[in-house]
Order: sequence, then C-alpha cells, then structure tokens
Amino acid sequence: MSFEYKCLLCDRLITSDQITLHKQKHADTYEYATLWPINDPFIDFCYDVDIPIYSSKIIADTIGVKKVYILDEGYNYSGSMKDYLVKRSIDIGIKNNIKFFNVASSGNHAISLAKLTQLYDYKAVIFIPASSVKIKLLSSFDNILIIGVRNSNYEDVYSLSNQLDIEGLFNANASNEILIPGLQTVSRQICSLSPQPTHILAGVGNGTYLSGITWGLEHTINPIPKIVPVGMNNAFPFENALFNKVKIFKKKSYDITNVYEAVGSIAVESFNSPHLYHCIKLSNGFVFGNLINNDLRKAYLLLMNDINLTKKCVIPEPTGIMGLAAALKYKKAFTGDDILLISFTGHALTSILSIKRLIPEIYNTLIASARINKKNFSFQINNNKRRNIIYIDKDIKMSMLKTIVQNWMCQ
Repeated sequence: MSFEYKCLLCDRLITSDQITLHKQKHADTYEYATLWPINDPFIDFCYDVDIPIYSSKIIADTIGVKKVYILDEGYNYSGSMKDYLVKRSIDIGIKNNIKFFNVASSGNHAISLAKLTQLYDYKAVIFIPASSVKIKLLSSFDNILIIGVRNSNYEDVYSLSNQLDIEGLFNANASNEILIPGLQTVSRQICSLSPQPTHILAGVGNGTYLSGITWGLEHTINPIPKIVPVGMNNAFPFENALFNKVKIFKKKSYDITNVYEAVGSIAVESFNSPHLYHCIKLSNGFVFGNLINNDLRKAYLLLMNDINLTKKCVIPEPTGIMGLAAALKYKKAFTGDDILLISFTGHALTSILSIKRLIPEIYNTLIASARINKKNFSFQINNNKRRNIIYIDKDIKMSMLKTIVQNWMCQ
C-alpha cells in the first residue's frame, strides 16, 4: 500500500514514491521531516511491545493534579523509546532486502540500532559526536561501525550521516517521515487508559516521539490530549519556533557550560519542528522550556519519594525525566482536574555517568533496583577493547567517508 502524505510547508498531498522529489522542492528544509502521513495508522502496524504505564499519587499530589501516569519507555529492549523507530526501519529493510543501516545519534538511537540489528544479524553505521559518553557502551557491539566526529555537535554528525548515499544502506535517521508510524504502539496504549490523559509531556530532541504519538491519536481520540514538548534552557529551538510563529527555527549556537546531562535533548536545529508545530496545532498544546540541571535533580528527588516506582526500577535517564521536571517546575499551569501522562523516554542505566554527576544519591538505589528487577546490565559495559571505531573531522571529504563505509560493508 502506498502511503499518502501532506506537506506541512505547502499543503500538497503526495504519495510515498514522491517523497524525495517533493522534498527537493523545499531545498532549504530538505533535512527536516516536513511530511505528515494521513493514512489510518492501524493499517500498517509495525511494532507491538507491552510497555508499562504506572500511576503515582505522590507525584500527582505534589504537582496538584487529579492523576499522573508514568509511561516507562525504559522497559524497551534497548532501554529507550528509540526502539519504535529502529524496529520500523528494520521492518522496511527486511521488506527491501537491506541489511545495513546508518544513523546519527547522541546515544540512545545508536544503542537501539546496535542492539536490534544484532538480533537480525544485520549491521549498522553509527555517527556520533566523539565526546559522547555512550561510545564505550557502543564499542561492545561487533556488528557496528562507530564514526566518532571530532569537535562536533549532533547537527554535524547528522549532516554527515544524511549525506552518506550508498546503495544498500538504509537511512534510519529520525527525520525520515516514513518512520513515525512505528510509534503507533504508544498511541494504542494511551487509548486504553481510563480516565484519558488531558496532557502528554515528554522531553524532545527532534520531536519524532511526540509527533508519532500525535499521529496515532489523531485517528483515535477526540479531542487529542494537549501535546507538551519540553526542553532544556538554550537548547530547545522548537520553543523559539513557536515564539516566532515559524514552522522551523534554526538555532546556530548554545551555551554548553551548564548543560546538560540531558544530552539527548540538545538540538541546535530542531529537525522535526514542522511535525511538532503541527502537533501543537492539532492538540491545542504548548511548550515548557528553560529547564536547567537543578530542575532535573528536583524531579529525581520527587521520584525517589515514590517507593513503588523506584522498587520497580522506574528510573529514567536525565533526558527521560525532563517531562516530570517541567510538570514540577510549571505546576501552576495545571488545574486540579488535569490528568498528566509523563513519558520517561529512556532508562537511567543508559546514562550511568550522568546519573553519578547529577544525582549521586540515587546511584546505589538504581543499581540495587536494577539487580532485583533483572534489568539488562549490558548498559553498564565498560569495555576497554575498542571495536570498529574510526574518528574523523567533520569537514572530511564525502568521497573518503564513502570509501571508509563501503570497505567496512564489504568485510
């Protein structure tokens, strides 16, 4: 079946085989996900996984709302919500006899692609800033080529990854419009809740997660719960996009000095801002920005008061707790009748070093809880043997980069 899409920049309807050609007509925004699928999401079901949703009276009472749901995406196979996008990529690869994938990532998307491609005996090329704390973990996988880009941010590695046009290599980057139906599983679970949430909060980098959820809810719930993307201070360009009433805002710099244990939130350019802009419009939602590290810390301290959650190892990484941090910081924006669904988008075990720095008090609790609940301790690998890691400069010639990747693919 051919999907139809609506272009969020010019309102034209196109089919899936016209995506590349149409996006070239918006040359200055080509790297963004600008197309919105309009098909019934349940026709093309991709990934079914039972992610737990808890309720917390302690958190609800502290924020002053009727109910708070916690969606624990850390329960995913790789420890984060990125599995939905990766599973969608792999399904497409299987249908097209593709066994090589590439992605740009600050950590979790890379871990997900490494783990899931390993299951299928496939291979992946990971573009990642050379400064990422998750390179050691990634180096434990035999099935990937890690390309660490020196003196770079996410946008630099994203640009290199998207320029890598090699036959047989599937681009699994989040700006790929065909991936967001992979998130319909989350929409299904939200639909099953009673009472329904009035607001859905999650930290965002490029916004694919909330976009995919909204796409699924568009076909199932009326009205759609208010979509509330949240972000860190000076690292949340979508907030600027809304303020300036533009669908894309290109932020060229940010102050990294106070940033940001929530590394997955850093996006100098918000690649999916047209999608997020559309989600806000559909749901009458809004944004919470200006979070700082201390806000994340306060959210962890609140979470630790709910022993039921911590005993079950429902402890997110710093990027994953941004939704709770924003709800706590801006609690006056809610009423006593509101029902919040807060997504913990990734597990703390994927970011042990960040947890130690930001909230060392919970480290022992995290490890003890993980052992009791038999969480996957491959997250804690500290492997000194570096497999298939190449460090490059961000201005490398594309011909040289293609040769490096093609030689590795032929091994």
